[in-house]
Amino acid sequence: MGIKSLTFILFVLGVIIIYYLLQNTKLQKYFLLMASVVCVTCMTNLYGTFMIVLLALAVYLIAGKMESLIRKNGGRIDGKVRMLFWLGVLFDIGLLLYFKFFKSTYYLLQEVLEARSISVPDLVVPIGLAYYSLALYGYLWDIYHKKYEAEKHFLLFLSYVMYFPAIIEGPVNLYKKLMPQLKKQHSFHEQTVMMGLQRSLWGYFKKMVIADRIGILVNGILQDEAAVGPILFYALVLYSFQIYTDFSGGIDIVMGISEALDIKLTENFRAPLVSKSVTEYWQRWHISLGEFMEKYIYYPIVLNRKVMKFSKKIPVKYLSRAFSATIASVIVFTLVGIWHGTGWNYVVYGMYQAFFVASAILMAPVYKKVREVLRFDEKTVGFQLFAAIRTFIILTFGRMLIKAPDLSSAIGLLKKMFADLNPHALFDGSIYGYELDVKNVYLIYFCILLILAIDICHEKGIHFRQILMKQNIVFRYAVYYAAVFSIIIFGIYGTKFNVSDFIYMGF
Repeated sequence: MGIKSLTFILFVLGVIIIYYLLQNTKLQKYFLLMASVVCVTCMTNLYGTFMIVLLALAVYLIAGKMESLIRKNGGRIDGKVRMLFWLGVLFDIGLLLYFKFFKSTYYLLQEVLEARSISVPDLVVPIGLAYYSLALYGYLWDIYHKKYEAEKHFLLFLSYVMYFPAIIEGPVNLYKKLMPQLKKQHSFHEQTVMMGLQRSLWGYFKKMVIADRIGILVNGILQDEAAVGPILFYALVLYSFQIYTDFSGGIDIVMGISEALDIKLTENFRAPLVSKSVTEYWQRWHISLGEFMEKYIYYPIVLNRKVMKFSKKIPVKYLSRAFSATIASVIVFTLVGIWHGTGWNYVVYGMYQAFFVASAILMAPVYKKVREVLRFDEKTVGFQLFAAIRTFIILTFGRMLIKAPDLSSAIGLLKKMFADLNPHALFDGSIYGYELDVKNVYLIYFCILLILAIDICHEKGIHFRQILMKQNIVFRYAVYYAAVFSIIIFGIYGTKFNVSDFIYMGF
């Protein structure tokens, strides 16, 4: 059961109906847990569900024991508490690292045993592990630092870990934000449900009409050995729009489902394509991951006593102040790169992002002086457009590292990009030979402009969902039907396309 399948859509509609039939009862929150178990099991199997339950149980018991010992010690954190904390982290993050780095050892063992006629089951990767493992680390950290009390009811805690809209591809949901909502009883409100379904519909449009269509063209060009020069850069530019509409589309689908259930998840995007710098981009892209990294990695490094003590020894006053923020940024973005994948290309991708963020911190006075000397007015439309295009190009080159299968392939792609700088291939009709005709390519261009326009409107405070809800019922449902049929007519289908194939589900 994939997120794009009709089965999933019918499952969600059924869940919403039963969920509100149980309003004002305690059964509502337990029904949500049951729905999550069914969804996870259908998307993986019983082994996958069992591993999630086991991880949740381990973290639940360790957090409860930590809290008990801290209370017994009068609020003091002793060696036993620290040992429990690191045991929980080892179990939680260790499971994530195993599936990211060491699952090949399982396949090797499976091959050896099967050669001796010993049957070994296929390895099942728990769905959403990269998201809730971070959330569980944050939960352990907060209990360890006495931020709030540990959860007393395991089934409710399991409901938080397995919450089915968020488990598919995020966002990273912190306990203090999501858990209180799961404990509440939710009543039916037509506007709440319709607003949520609107958002999910927009997400399906982004994914099926835009992202999957762009993917055909991008993959066609990148798989063409003869493609060189500007046409490769053209493919990477399109890939930037593909990954945005794919990931944000998936997030819109799950955010919309959750909104229809009257549960709000952390927003994950805020018009990232109009960012004026790489730093700003990461404040707008995958916001929940950034929030996690800031709270649980960045600030603990910046405020670490040893780091602060070392920074004071730096003789240059400005560098002394900027050191801790710089080193923390480098570590955070290297980890972000590793979070996305296991090869050296992902490590370099993280360091590539870290370079621009760290240099913005270190070189801030120099950049300011240059702008003053050249009399750049940062508030002008021209400068902001220049900054947005510059940032987009920087990020586009960086995405070459995560699009390529490994680092050597990424280097080879870069060499081919500069092998021939003749832009003729962009205008001689060659791009229409990659399984998409001219009408489909122009549809891509139109959709890209539509996405940019809507993002800019959202930045200006214009929200079309709210405007639509104020219209009469005939107009609203005409728009809904038009949206559904546009997805049916223009969506990408076929045996080549996996119904659960979202880019960030691979990360």
